[in-house]
Amino acid sequence: MRVFLVLSAALSICGCVQADTEQQLLEHAISAHGGYEKLQAAATWVAEVRRYQRGDSYELRNYYRPGMVRLESDLGNGERSADVIGHPHCWGKNGPIIIACSAETRENDRPRVVMEMAAQIWPLRGDDWRLLSTATEKVDGIELATLQVYYKPLNSLAVLRFDAEIGLLHSISIDGIKDGRAGTHTHVYSAYEERCGVLTPTHNVKSFEGDIWVEEDILQMQCVDVAESLFVRPEQVADGFINERTTDEQSLVCIDQAEVPTERPVQQYIAEDGSMSTCPSLDGDSPVVGDAILLPAARQLSIYGFESSAENVTQMITALQDEATIRNYELRWPIRVITYDNDGMGPTGETVVEVTVAVLEK
Repeated sequence: MRVFLVLSAALSICGCVQADTEQQLLEHAISAHGGYEKLQAAATWVAEVRRYQRGDSYELRNYYRPGMVRLESDLGNGERSADVIGHPHCWGKNGPIIIACSAETRENDRPRVVMEMAAQIWPLRGDDWRLLSTATEKVDGIELATLQVYYKPLNSLAVLRFDAEIGLLHSISIDGIKDGRAGTHTHVYSAYEERCGVLTPTHNVKSFEGDIWVEEDILQMQCVDVAESLFVRPEQVADGFINERTTDEQSLVCIDQAEVPTERPVQQYIAEDGSMSTCPSLDGDSPVVGDAILLPAARQLSIYGFESSAENVTQMITALQDEATIRNYELRWPIRVITYDNDGMGPTGETVVEVTVAVLEK
């Protein structure tokens, strides 16, 4: 009995020492980045970000509050795209259509949601997080202190690495899925600057299984109140709503129905003679080949509905033709029927049908 009591006491003491080590590492990092109060005050922000991806670069506006990020880009003609990832909010916007996130997309985005929170450091003090263990690593000659943490709401383990000497965050890794493949996501942070009173990394290299897929630079950042309402999914487009907008040039490639990639919206291309083809949008990553169709930039008239039956689509086409007559427009064939029921990674459980056609003033 005495041996058991001594062993139990020893295990208890070791547990306390281990917990103290983890907490000390966290507190060192919090202090290095500016202190708990300043970090918490900088918890919501708006940033202009330049993203480098696939040999190209473009700018995004990111709105952030813990656990949620809204990404917007300028589409021209006064329109902005919107994509929200987070917990519990997750949706995207395509014109007036609101596209729900599939379960596949939520799982694909989970690592980023967790890493965005952990990168602010101060949330790790909260009840939703558990500090599990510490270790040391050396990367590019830099001594790193690692902290393994567990985020309970999303059942996620993550490893944070800090510069062992100065305490700044170096990187975060978490296991997850990308494009249907399991592996490890890693974000590496650098180029620290003082933003909103705290030291913030302004460069982020994102990789999956060691392969870099995107890099981001923070160009400007303002720490302001960002209301949760900005992340709440808006109402879906109304049944029968007619929208007019100017669209950019687009390429389509027409293929057999059986070959349509399941992750793309299905487009039925209806020629003036009534013949129909299936034509997904063509982009740089498209594996399909076929007869390409170029749709020039044009004024576009579209109508939206929720039934993909042939009868309902016929009614939508008739309503669109009537509206074109009322607006004194001449239709430019083809008419396209686009069915959205997949967000690019999996089925959303919702269907929105868009009937759209280019128009000219008579």
